[in-house]
Parts: sequence; C-alpha cells; structure tokens
Amino acid sequence: MKSTLTIAVNEPCKEKFSNFSTTEKGGFCQSCEKEVIDFTKLSDNEIVNYLSATNKKTCGMFKASQLKSYETNSLDSMTNSMLHKGIAMMSFSLLALCATEVKGQETASIEPPIEVVSTDVMGDISYVEIVQEKHTVTGTIVDEANEPLPGVNVVLKGTTVGTQTDFDGKFEFPQQLVENDILVLSFIGYETKTYKVTANGSSNIDINITFDTYDVELMGTVVIGGTYSSKRNIFQKIGDIFKK
Repeated sequence: MKSTLTIAVNEPCKEKFSNFSTTEKGGFCQSCEKEVIDFTKLSDNEIVNYLSATNKKTCGMFKASQLKSYETNSLDSMTNSMLHKGIAMMSFSLLALCATEVKGQETASIEPPIEVVSTDVMGDISYVEIVQEKHTVTGTIVDEANEPLPGVNVVLKGTTVGTQTDFDGKFEFPQQLVENDILVLSFIGYETKTYKVTANGSSNIDINITFDTYDVELMGTVVIGGTYSSKRNIFQKIGDIFKK
C-alpha cells in the first residue's frame, strides 16, 4: 500500500530570507532564533528524506509547487527508474549520433539548392540575392487551467513591434517574421515566455502557449499532513467582485 507525506506552510512568515545570516542548510532568523532550512533547491526525494528523519519542528522556505503530497515509497523506485532510463537514452543518443553522421555523409551531395531570387553581373563580379522565407505567425495563449488569456503582450524581441491577445486569447502578429526571430510573450503575474521562429516549409505558423503562474516562495513552520491552498489568480478575484 502506498504511503504519502503531505507538507504545508499554514502561516507564512513575514521575515525576509535574504536578511538572514547564511548557515549550512539555509539561514538563521534572529526574530525567532531558528535556522530556516532552504528546501527550494532540493529534490522531492531529498525533501521527504529530511522531513522523515527529523523529530523536531522545522522552519523552512519552499516553492509553492513543493507544498503537496508525496508518495514516499515510490520515490526510490522512481529515482532508479529514471537512472535506467537515462542510461538507455544515452546509449540511444550515441547510436543516433553515429547514424546521423553516416546519413549526413551519404546525403550531403543531394542537399536542396539555395533559392536564388535574382542573379546579376557587376563588371566581372557576379552575385546572388537570397531571400529568407517569411511567415505569418498566429497563436492562442491559455493559463494553467487551459482558460484563454486576453491582453497578453506579444512583442518581437529587440523592437517595439507587437500586439496583444484578444478576449479568446488569440493573436496574429502584425508583420511577417523570418527564421530565428524571437517573440516575447508577457503578462502581469505570469512567467514570461519566448517563441523562436523556425522554418517549417509553410508561410503560416500557428502556435499554442500555456502560461504558468510564478512559483512563489513561502517560508514558515512546516506542517506535516496539512493542506495548502494556492493564491487565487487575478481573473478569479475579478469574478468575485461581480458576484457580490
């Protein structure tokens, strides 16, 4: 039977971890005279092992995504499974690399010719003009609940050219883009995303982007077996206003 360990921080501390004096496992809080363990860089397995081995109350700093239920008896097997898969993938990658090199040598002579738009002669010097393939980029942006996000800024990196998503989370970039152009997608309260244009043989590119909320850090006394409720997003708060 699977056993679980649920961890939570029911009363987040208002102190700033950056103000603590550094210790081996985190920082020392002068207000409560305790060492605050920094769990943010630990793996699931390391978190469970630490909390299972200590009998005293622990004060720690976590990412919000780390405050959840862990299946304690499956972590070791999962680690071993990932190790075996990693070895298998390395072996497969080496074989694939060898095959790619051989294939590359075999097909080097049949590479498609570069598209030449025009050829002209200036005196005794000839030159060619090469035009990059242009793409019309459209897309849909949703949040972690798969709900459309209106008002997301979509800007071409290094420029002021851009647009915003409509009520359905959709957009069409106002100018055509070429390979290696980068779109920067940003929205308040969410992680900024980027999209790099790649050639696909089509003049139209349609993309789907999912925005994730910031993985905020919480600090306080660790509660084993408690629950944690994530903060409501901006749209849920706006909805509550109209319900009143």
